[in-house]
Amino acid sequence: MTDAAAPFVALEGPEGAGKSLLLSALAEDLLTRGVPHLITREPGGTPTGEALREHIWKRPDLSIDGITELLLLSAARHAHMREVIRPALERGEVVITDRFELSTRVYQGFGRGVDLGVISSVTSIAVENRFPDLYVILDVDPQVGKQRQSAAGLTPDRIEREDLEFMLRVREGYRTVAAEEEGAVLVDASNSAASVHRDVFSLLRKRFPHFWG
Repeated sequence: MTDAAAPFVALEGPEGAGKSLLLSALAEDLLTRGVPHLITREPGGTPTGEALREHIWKRPDLSIDGITELLLLSAARHAHMREVIRPALERGEVVITDRFELSTRVYQGFGRGVDLGVISSVTSIAVENRFPDLYVILDVDPQVGKQRQSAAGLTPDRIEREDLEFMLRVREGYRTVAAEEEGAVLVDASNSAASVHRDVFSLLRKRFPHFWG
């Protein structure tokens, strides 16, 4: 379709921001237009990542400190990059992931207090220095996000059960990154899903016109 390199996009944001709905809309759009693509998620995307999600992330009874979370997530992310993401990009497919390493920086760094330098060192190894071309950060008040999840009847995982103070630190982390990094864009997710999707599609058309033009 085009000689431009296929983009690698990560959807980010606090709980209840609407990432799943946005991911579905993006996937439907790419499919309709016949654009080769891969939709994936973290933790997940590989047998290793899905096992982490199923047997650890859904276990609120487990007490896991920030460093342990960092190492577990990074191990799964390394498999994700080597087995799924990099091969798809090499095939020329657009890759969109529901969360990537920015979640670790924000949740384990700003949220848990793990040193950001330590996270950076571990992450560089895990992702083999291949980072997303764009982070789309859906920004929403944590209390609104929790209300949305409750209304949807979703069972919270061990991270989603964290208190409001933790979630506020997470939101502040995302805002800090968006203010400092050109490749991270904050999108107001407090509006309707249709409005948020319009904003994100507009952003993608500007950043990657060969694929969303």
